[in-house]
Amino acid sequence: MELTNRVVIVTGAAGMIGRGICKVLHQRGMKIVVADLDLAACARLAEELGAGQGNALAVDVSVTDRVSLLRMVDVVMAHFGQIDALVNNAGIIELGALTELSEEKWDRVIDVNLKGSFLCTQAVAPVMMKQARGRIVNFASVAAKRPAPLQSAYAASKHGVIGLTQVWCQELAPYNITVNTVCPGFIDSPMWSQQLGPAYAPMLGVPPEEVMEALAKTQMPLGRPQQPEDIGEAVAYLCAADNVTGQSLVIDGGFSRY
Repeated sequence: MELTNRVVIVTGAAGMIGRGICKVLHQRGMKIVVADLDLAACARLAEELGAGQGNALAVDVSVTDRVSLLRMVDVVMAHFGQIDALVNNAGIIELGALTELSEEKWDRVIDVNLKGSFLCTQAVAPVMMKQARGRIVNFASVAAKRPAPLQSAYAASKHGVIGLTQVWCQELAPYNITVNTVCPGFIDSPMWSQQLGPAYAPMLGVPPEEVMEALAKTQMPLGRPQQPEDIGEAVAYLCAADNVTGQSLVIDGGFSRY
């Protein structure tokens, strides 16, 4: 699919990875729907991407709320008249040992990461089916390939996302819609600084702020963490590719290696 002037919705767009995705896709000529919970943050990013020139649109949305998602689709269709790609990037993490992880934290992670991807795609797919074209890019994680301790809810949700991809690629193929998954590796973000770093520092014997670098140097063949733009390039490839569907593209510097 030629990306110039195609319309893409990016959920979780105000976060570190979301911003990287939006910027790369904008550079490729796509019109960006910046979708997240924080409308002010979405508006700032949309302005950076050229909202005034009709290149971006800010929309506040909750991926766990069907009504909110249907409203988003209506707003996008009224503004752009088409939806060519959906990037289900919105996601959260909660860590906890099997015997300690609360049901509330489990439910929250599954709701946002798994149910959110389902509801968002369910809201957008009818538009793509009518158009007879579309690209859906789901977001899992390296945790869907090589999960770590304390990740019961997170790993379950991300494995589930890959399962959704493998089902939807079959159901939507007759409508010329591809469905793929991106699995990001290690990216310096609040998820790492606030949760992953502190949780895994004692296991590695390094300060929390050094966890990512230690893992990269010892367990990634390329020896370096990933950048948001690396993930954006993967999304751009899957949006452009015409004959790739049902696949999981891992961007982790070789950490998982399978």
